[in-house]
Amino acid sequence: MRGPSSIVFHVHLVQDIATLQPLMKLARSLPGSRCEILVSAEFAKLDATGRWTDELGRLCADLDVPKTTYASEYEAFRHLQDKRGLIVAGSESTVPNHAVTHRLFASAPSSFTTITLQHGFECVGFLHNVAHDASAGRAVGFAADIIVGWFAPARLSSVMASERAKLYVAGPPSMIEMPARAARRAMVGGFDPDAYEGMVCENLHSVRFKSATTRTGFLEEFTQFEQRVKALGTRVHLRSHPAGQFTERNAVTLEACTVRSTQPLYRMDLTRFAYAISAPSSILFDFMLAGVPVAVWHDGDNTIDLRNFASFARVSTGEDWWRFAVAASTDPGRFVTRQDRFIEGLMIPDDVRQRYAALLSAT
Repeated sequence: MRGPSSIVFHVHLVQDIATLQPLMKLARSLPGSRCEILVSAEFAKLDATGRWTDELGRLCADLDVPKTTYASEYEAFRHLQDKRGLIVAGSESTVPNHAVTHRLFASAPSSFTTITLQHGFECVGFLHNVAHDASAGRAVGFAADIIVGWFAPARLSSVMASERAKLYVAGPPSMIEMPARAARRAMVGGFDPDAYEGMVCENLHSVRFKSATTRTGFLEEFTQFEQRVKALGTRVHLRSHPAGQFTERNAVTLEACTVRSTQPLYRMDLTRFAYAISAPSSILFDFMLAGVPVAVWHDGDNTIDLRNFASFARVSTGEDWWRFAVAASTDPGRFVTRQDRFIEGLMIPDDVRQRYAALLSAT
């Protein structure tokens, strides 16, 4: 006889933690919920710095949730076989990077309903760019019983017809606890150096940057921008993608004015930043939700596909970056109003928290 139902959160990639954290907190708040975390043995190998292993340990302690590590699908099955409920994954599909979770879902006991989440603004199987199509193909499937999307079905153009019956639109997990977007404080009066402190994000490991020339181009423009920030006597924060960590792993030299940002995004107050600049990345969407002006970087040859970022401000050269930083700091409303219209057009549900609560309660 199987015991009470459980919500099992599955972690394999380091970025799964940020995707799942809001759902873990929500699940622990539901009356009578029983939660646990199931971690693949490969997770520790993928976490080269140990930073996310430590973070997972903190989450387990904060939420009082037990954690089990497994080395094979057989071990996972044995752990789950006398249980029932939900298994929720931060990433799962037929692409090679998701193979561990995909096999787990394919072999999970029938007493569990399996759920995978859209884990980024652009996400394989949900919303592709040209590089996604080239690397993953256009026929990305899922072993999950339910796939959870962020936007209206019409905006998730890469979900295959055969998978659409599985689609449950709940919105971005980051919005589960997000209050109404904070109004940006007006920048009035004289020049304030602190107002120009912003965030630059790099995801140079991405399939978009297969060309070394493109990666070099981004770094060269950032170096030029650093010089302007240094001359002003203020700071810029540089954030690497948690999985790629390109500038860290390649020991890219930074100016003293540059501060590395390594905290999980959910532990940061994004509204403290005057602007954010990045190549196409989900982090720009997070900043938009926080009411921060954002700009998407493109290479001079326009080889990077920006079709899903068409409404964003764009920058290319270091001089472009600087002009944007100044404009965003002195007149944020000029950018935020346009960004809010873009967000409204995605038709994200108004009741994100309630939708996820309903999903997690269906055990």
